[in-house]
Amino acid sequence: MGRTIAIANQKGGVGKTTTAINLSACLAEAGQKVLIVDFDPQGNATSGFGLEKGSIENTVYQMLIGESTVKECIEKEVQENLDILPSDVNLAGAEVELLEMENKETLLKNNLKKIKNQYDFIIIDCAPVGMISDAIPVGNAVDGTIFAISSQDTNKKDAANCVKLLQRNNVNVLGSVLTKAKSLSGSHYYYY
Repeated sequence: MGRTIAIANQKGGVGKTTTAINLSACLAEAGQKVLIVDFDPQGNATSGFGLEKGSIENTVYQMLIGESTVKECIEKEVQENLDILPSDVNLAGAEVELLEMENKETLLKNNLKKIKNQYDFIIIDCAPVGMISDAIPVGNAVDGTIFAISSQDTNKKDAANCVKLLQRNNVNVLGSVLTKAKSLSGSHYYYY
């Protein structure tokens, strides 16, 4: 059974999607079977793998509201060993539509449970914590969360408060990844 990892932060533009895409692609290239779940209504992980957001029939939104099964929503082999559960702007309306739905906090978890044994890793690109149903319902669907921190514009206090919020809600924070770091040498590569 695969490991499920969310990439989160309290705001946009810090490199969550870039981290999720690169982590997914590297794991797939290493021979791991990977599913990336685009859980952000901007759908940038979806377009990052070359899919046109407006032309996809079944997305994570259709899965959450019960119009499609998780298997029907997965786009297969966007890269060797890599599938995607795409998103689009419709996901922004899911929070309102799910208000009356029972067990909305476990919808993602229950859907991923159906396909988890088909993957070595499931990577979830989260919307900023505080958007859509927050990262907390996502947090109960994952084995752990990696917190993306921008070296350029992440406020230390805000980041600490967000991590505390996740931990208070029993979200397992695995650690953090520093994004947008400037190279001291001027080179973008480091050799061992």
